[in-house]
Amino acid sequence: MINQNDNEKYFAMQDSDSVASECLQRASSFYKTLSMNYYLDSLVKMWLFYHGQYNVNFYGEAHRISFQGEQGELVGLPVNHFRNIAKHIINMITSNRPTMEARAVNTDYKSLAQTYLANSILDYYMREKRLEDCITRATEMAVVLGSGFIRLEWNATSGELYDFDPETGEKNYEGEIEFSTLSPFDVVFDGTKETWDHQWLLVRSYKNRFDLMTKYPELAEKIKGLPSKSDNSIYRLSLFTNDKTDDIPVYEFFHEKTESMPEGRYMLFVSPDIVLLDLPLPYRQIPVFRLTGGEYMGTPYGYSPMADIYPLQEAANSLYSTILTNQSAFGVQNLFVPRGADLDINSLEGALNILEGNAKPEPLQLTATAPEVFNFLQMVEKGMETLSGVSSVTRGNPEKSLTSGTALALVQSMSLQFITSLQQNYVKFIEDVGSSLINILKDFAKTPKTMALVGKNNRPLLEAFTGDKIHSINRVIVSVGNPLARTTAGRVQMAEQMLQMGLIKNPKEYFQVINTGSIETAFEGDMNDLLLIKKENEFLMSGKPVVADLLDIHAMHIMEHRTVLADPDLRMNPELRAVVQEHIQQHIDYLRNADPDLLMLTGQQPLQPPPPPPGMAPPPGGPQGGPMPPPPGPGMDQMMQQPNGMPPNPREMIKGQGVAGGENLPQPAKPPGQFKQMPTNPQDMLPQG
Repeated sequence: MINQNDNEKYFAMQDSDSVASECLQRASSFYKTLSMNYYLDSLVKMWLFYHGQYNVNFYGEAHRISFQGEQGELVGLPVNHFRNIAKHIINMITSNRPTMEARAVNTDYKSLAQTYLANSILDYYMREKRLEDCITRATEMAVVLGSGFIRLEWNATSGELYDFDPETGEKNYEGEIEFSTLSPFDVVFDGTKETWDHQWLLVRSYKNRFDLMTKYPELAEKIKGLPSKSDNSIYRLSLFTNDKTDDIPVYEFFHEKTESMPEGRYMLFVSPDIVLLDLPLPYRQIPVFRLTGGEYMGTPYGYSPMADIYPLQEAANSLYSTILTNQSAFGVQNLFVPRGADLDINSLEGALNILEGNAKPEPLQLTATAPEVFNFLQMVEKGMETLSGVSSVTRGNPEKSLTSGTALALVQSMSLQFITSLQQNYVKFIEDVGSSLINILKDFAKTPKTMALVGKNNRPLLEAFTGDKIHSINRVIVSVGNPLARTTAGRVQMAEQMLQMGLIKNPKEYFQVINTGSIETAFEGDMNDLLLIKKENEFLMSGKPVVADLLDIHAMHIMEHRTVLADPDLRMNPELRAVVQEHIQQHIDYLRNADPDLLMLTGQQPLQPPPPPPGMAPPPGGPQGGPMPPPPGPGMDQMMQQPNGMPPNPREMIKGQGVAGGENLPQPAKPPGQFKQMPTNPQDMLPQG
């Protein structure tokens, strides 16, 4: 134990009240530093621009024309290219649904079987628990604000009730993982780091004060007097509001397991004197993960790709306003009349006017805007597309010069290439979230937990599991879905290709792929066969005998079982070699002796029996005691009764079988264009002319 005075201790090693107080002081310093560097101002402005609010002082001016100036003579027209470009970037990243795939430590049958369960669990949380929605919101924050966060939390009082003590009234629940999205305003870290590598994080969220008072009754009176979310609205994403709320800010302090803090630390508090929890870090790692579109070099702060766009958005708004102001002010026709002109207007019936005088009034053309204004506006819009990497093709407004499909595809691919770094961060982000999700379930799901998983043939399946059933899973990788597979036409095309290649053997599987959209249903049986072979190989490697079955795909079993003896050490074991060879021989015997019709139905070719030794008659019955060969065909007895073994005349063989005298004996069909009459004169065979 380190013997140090409290003032010399690492701040995370001090008592609860001191750590809570130090965390809030560091948070205040964190925000002050960001404000002095105009980082927070940049985030606030981008958040406002994204929602069409271009004047920070007037919230009511969003999404409408405003009139400014001393007499309202200036017309403001906002056109939100900023949000349109940001949305296209977000859609390009999230349009292909990510597919998380669990990976096991080992490749044995048990570990592989756990991967299938883990994949179903991951799909359940993405689909049913809205993890995918949290990932999309974090991506939106990363594009607009530079960083987006997801926090995972195990809530022991959530989930289904599985135990109740009637004497004490104590209730035990299954527990559940909860997800929340955090903005850059909600996560405090050490800003002096050069990269995103932190030993501690301070996270702010908001919870209902009455829920906390019920959960921590001994602190209810103190919690009741805390200021609400509305009273403490500094540095958070919100519009102005006077509404009352019962939510109060709650802070969570996470510290990794390090040399100075071998058990880590986790604290939950609402103020320095109200600490709700203080215990070692219950998770394997801090369950807070960041997604960013870029980095401020040499700092841990995220950089938004939209930071380069909002000055151009301001310029575009100014140009739009200039054009509209001119049109609005001078859109009504004005006339010029010389001073002292004698003009008289006489109105006739039917609204006809007659002008009489010594001067002609002339119209004034004041609505014409300089062409340079329109040209510069186009330059500004083009600049926004160039800086963001979102081309006019992506925005659905291609240039007139791009007329061919090849040119459009090239421009679109360049846009996707521009955001490759963000796409890579997105994949890594989901992998980290998925791996942490599996680890939390392994550590905390101790009671049977029932989930609506996806079973065979894409059918829903209720299954109970605990963390022990996925203990072999060590990480999660992400494969971004193929856009072709997300459409009905794409699934039909893939199914047709699989049908032509022979990968789909049953027409029902073809329609199942089209209806369910799951390609896995087409080869689910093959995957089950491979898992069976994997399990049999494990038995064979341990010397356990394995029994072959009549319905096995024997050729595939033989090819996979032979790999057991590919290990030189195992091959030198005569007992193990005998067990493997004996099992392979069982498959060979089935291929020789099984019913040929059954083998052909399962897509297998029966083996020919070995030839008998010289001088020995073939064994009675079928090969190796198998089925008897078919009886001789019609007319064979007559053939054997002819002298000298010569076959009879075919016309004689069909007498008495409905064809009198063989006159109507069928003749082979002649293909068109063949058996032409050959010329008898050699001269006729030469080419004419």
